[in-house]
Amino acid sequence: MTEEKKLNITFPAVFIGIVGAILVSASSFYIVLKFGALPWPTIMVTLLSMITLKFFKRTDNKEITITHTIMSAGSMVAGGVAFTVPAYIILGGKLSDINQYLLCITILVGSIAGSFLSYIFRSKLIEEEKLEFPIGEAAYNLVKSGENMENIRYVAFGTLFSSIIALFRDFSFSKGKPPFIPALLSLKNGLLSLYVSPLLVGIGYVLGFVNTFVWFLGGAVIVFIGEPLAKIFKLNDFAIMKNSFGMGFMIGIGIAVILKIIFSNKSKNEKNNQNIFKKLSFLSIFSIIIIILIYKLPIFLALVLILISILCTIIAGYSTGKTGVNPMEIYAIITILLISFLNKILNGLNIFGIKFSADLTTLTLFLLACIIAVACGLSGDILNDFKSGYRMNVNPKDQLVGELIGSIVSSFVITFLFFVFFRIYKNIGPVENTDLIALQASIVATVINGIPFLGIFFAGLIFGMVLSLLNLPVLTFGIGIYVPFYLTSTVFLGGLISYFANRHSKKLHSNLLLLSNGLMSGEAIVGVILSVAAYIGLFMK
Repeated sequence: MTEEKKLNITFPAVFIGIVGAILVSASSFYIVLKFGALPWPTIMVTLLSMITLKFFKRTDNKEITITHTIMSAGSMVAGGVAFTVPAYIILGGKLSDINQYLLCITILVGSIAGSFLSYIFRSKLIEEEKLEFPIGEAAYNLVKSGENMENIRYVAFGTLFSSIIALFRDFSFSKGKPPFIPALLSLKNGLLSLYVSPLLVGIGYVLGFVNTFVWFLGGAVIVFIGEPLAKIFKLNDFAIMKNSFGMGFMIGIGIAVILKIIFSNKSKNEKNNQNIFKKLSFLSIFSIIIIILIYKLPIFLALVLILISILCTIIAGYSTGKTGVNPMEIYAIITILLISFLNKILNGLNIFGIKFSADLTTLTLFLLACIIAVACGLSGDILNDFKSGYRMNVNPKDQLVGELIGSIVSSFVITFLFFVFFRIYKNIGPVENTDLIALQASIVATVINGIPFLGIFFAGLIFGMVLSLLNLPVLTFGIGIYVPFYLTSTVFLGGLISYFANRHSKKLHSNLLLLSNGLMSGEAIVGVILSVAAYIGLFMK
């Protein structure tokens, strides 16, 4: 059998991938609800795929790529649900109001939509735009390192070091006492803080100096200019104003990206653009029918939801491709704000002889936001996998099948765990002595009544769109506005190390790149182990 015709979706790949998807989705659901963090699983599951397949004496790189594609899907499914649906409970809704079958269908719709939309835009983002997708590139380098023993040593050392740091940071060996390593290191004046995370340093190294510097610049403008000015002028709502501007800025970049896709290289890529349009049209018609039947939405709102999913998938793809960051809660917020706004102004109107009417409940809004968050999370995940697969010459259709397998399995796992968690944990939200912090869901809950500081939101939108159309590297700047500065500082530290290593020698830079792959793996593995231990304790109560 030739290399081109060799089957990559094998029984070991599917079996190991499904087991991994179950573990990753379960652990990610716990991590994001408990700690408000959702690290990319790609590097970790790539390493696990290499180890487990080698145990079964299978070392084909393409088979490894398919396996980690199946595994990694679970994390983003978990994140999409954890970022949205718990907001209903935070606002006082009852768990009994949520239909288990409807929640499962919602997650499945988001999973399938995200997988197919990513596949449709794959060639545009990876082959034509040649976006970096640093996490996918790191996964490719990790798999290739398995062919060289010296490379494996660098990855293994990074994994061991990262695992030790994460373990001593997140686990207390003495009951009632904090872990040995604090999560935050701050200067005495409090102006600069670093989150103790080898994973973030590794991401910063992979992204490189330019991307992380622009990212740092976005955060620095807020911390060193915006916040002092807010104190002088007594702007008590500056944090909310900043988030409104940041959301608008990111949406503006997304609009600019779509405009570029439509109008740039039209003659050169006309055939590919027509192919994308045909696939999107077919997927949109099918999705509109499903949404109308399940959620009883008017056809106009169903169409708007589909347009939001396309827009946000593109933003997620570009954000992940350029920065390795995919702010899924932003896409959920966009959905809630736009759908609820249109419903309020149109409900009851007579349009061309047809009365617009929709019984849009708060729970329905969060379920619709869940579809978009899951779809956009999977978009970032599978595009990283597509990037490593593209470098490895894996058939994209095989990877699409793998992503569908992993996401569908994870949808059932997360549905089951959702009701287990919220039957046991009653105190949720970002407050003291809480059981589950559910940070992103808490943020999503705050916008249920509309966009705060609408003028600032639109100012950010116009600013982001114009700068992006001028081809300035503003995407990471927008991430810096939105992401907490202590995370930004840690990522920038990795970018600085990358800068000096590259100036010293190409060999040093290459070796530290392998080490960074290990740094990203170790912390994620510890997160899985600790969350599995927490599950065992949970079910033994």
